[in-house]
Amino acid sequence: MSVFISLKVGAAALVATLGLTGLALANDFTVSPTTIRVAPGNMVATLTVKSGGPGATLGQVRVMRWHRDSGAGRLEATRDVVASPPALQMAPNQELTIRLVRTATRPVSGEECYRVLVDQLPAAPQAGQTVGFTLRHSVPMCFGQPS
Repeated sequence: MSVFISLKVGAAALVATLGLTGLALANDFTVSPTTIRVAPGNMVATLTVKSGGPGATLGQVRVMRWHRDSGAGRLEATRDVVASPPALQMAPNQELTIRLVRTATRPVSGEECYRVLVDQLPAAPQAGQTVGFTLRHSVPMCFGQPS
């Protein structure tokens, strides 16, 4: 009798999981590489963003200065490095190359680090949808020689 009840509970859990799968489907959104090291003398790097899944993907790209004081990370707004394009509107299964350009005119002294923040923005809400998520990829990018 207990085996029969266990099978019924297991079957109900499986049906519930399969029924909710459609609600949880989202577009894939991948970023590569996961770390960027820019050699001394170079001012440009690239980042590849790929979208997958059934729908369009919206996103944004921002660059923040990354200070690593005493082991703790602190982000600060900057215009020393810019991303192009800064806004993403991608079709299903599209791949896009983001150019990251150091625009600061002062030379790099030692190591200068940034975080490239690539956000996948929630799509327009569908009927019955109550929650949208913003997913963030944070990619470290450093210019110059490690200190």
